Amino acid sequence: MQKKMSTNSNLIVRAAAEIISLFLGAIAVIYLSRIVGPEYLGFIAATIAILLFLSRLADGGLTALAMQQLAREDEKLDVLLAITIPLKLASSIVLVGLSLLTINLITIDSRLYYFITISIFTVFFETCAPTWVFIALGKITIASIIRIGQGVLYTVAIFIFIQNTDDWRYLPHLTLLNAFLNFGIATYFLFYCKLWSFDTSLFTKGYFHRIFVFYAQAFHFLKANLSTFVYMSFDRLLLYYFTTAHTVGIYEAAYKIIQPFYAISEVVTPTMFRELAQSIKQGTLYAVFARYVVAMSLFTIPLGFFLLFFSEFVIIFLYGTAFAESVPCLMILGFVITFGFTSGIIVLPFSAWNMPREYGNSVFSGNILNIILNTLLIPIAGAVGSALAALAAKVMVTITGYMYFKRATDYPVLKDFAYFFIASFIPLIAIYGLSLIITNVVVLMIVYGTVYIGIVMFVYKTYFKNHKLHGAAFTDSLRAVIERNGRT
Repeated sequence: MQKKMSTNSNLIVRAAAEIISLFLGAIAVIYLSRIVGPEYLGFIAATIAILLFLSRLADGGLTALAMQQLAREDEKLDVLLAITIPLKLASSIVLVGLSLLTINLITIDSRLYYFITISIFTVFFETCAPTWVFIALGKITIASIIRIGQGVLYTVAIFIFIQNTDDWRYLPHLTLLNAFLNFGIATYFLFYCKLWSFDTSLFTKGYFHRIFVFYAQAFHFLKANLSTFVYMSFDRLLLYYFTTAHTVGIYEAAYKIIQPFYAISEVVTPTMFRELAQSIKQGTLYAVFARYVVAMSLFTIPLGFFLLFFSEFVIIFLYGTAFAESVPCLMILGFVITFGFTSGIIVLPFSAWNMPREYGNSVFSGNILNIILNTLLIPIAGAVGSALAALAAKVMVTITGYMYFKRATDYPVLKDFAYFFIASFIPLIAIYGLSLIITNVVVLMIVYGTVYIGIVMFVYKTYFKNHKLHGAAFTDSLRAVIERNGRT
């Protein structure tokens, strides 16, 4: 009971931090978009996509592996820091150098060149930030303080430096500042909590062998991270290549509306990561996973249905008529969250359960489909084509991930999903009917939310709360995977 209360407390703290950060971030993005317009929003989106790709390459999957091993208490922190920090730093230096050389050898827009050359050093800070340590150790309060501190300072900087359209020149500097804030605050707390310690004996006792082994284990996480990058950010680069910065900005504006919903996973998954990781040893999968499904699904699965009706109102209200072209994109991208979370609920626990191969393969399937469809659809349909490709990728990851999931556990996750889909669809039908006699959009939003919450509360009381926990929970297949990866 005490452990459950602690988890709930961490979840509340983490959620509060994300809500505050998202509120600040939303204000900053809306303000920024209205000031600089779609074109410069497109340039910064393309630049950030490049930086994310380089950061993931430099990380090499090491962060995800180190976080897993620390959470499972399979390795000590001083060992993990001694292995990962030098590798990340060296990789960052090489990639930044190669990137600067490349953009000086090719011909690109002078404004994009300006953005990249200034913000490229973000790679160092993104790759080496030790924020993962606090998540793996269950120190959620500190992780939340880092998140809020970074959000507050970055938002203040936006309002100080961006006053008119010509201030777009400050955007790459602000991108660099944002990454530095995360790195600096996290590093401060690492020293403050006396967690900064290197096992220097590794440098003289088979260090290069340990590096090889660690990279081999981290490969599946790297594959998953790169795949995640492809269907979350790579489309900006393809959009820029096939269309214009304006089109990238139109798509980015729509995507920024759904992006905060990913923070739900950033709240729930880190908070429950340790519990999920140890549920094998403790035999508590059903109890843990039921809470995980509800927390992840409540505000995400209905988004696609909600935005089918309300996308135009949301775009015009937030960005103004200059971004009216974003409406069709948003109607599709809402379902990217719906199916993004069905896939996430199934696949993200693989990391905690020591199933990196299954995790990587699941996400990689969506990656391949996303690349193919983006290449085919963007030249034809522009930003809408990119949105369709993103949706198809999420559906593919859900299907592929479920094939692995059902071999690992007998938990009835599809039945759980079905209840949330029904609860999301019924109020959509209701507001379509009401819209014939009620034109007030706010009233229709309230009706949708009220009906949805009412259905979910009924389902929770009759199904989730009284869930009969039958079955072996973990199958022999999962136990074989654990043995294959050297765990007991």
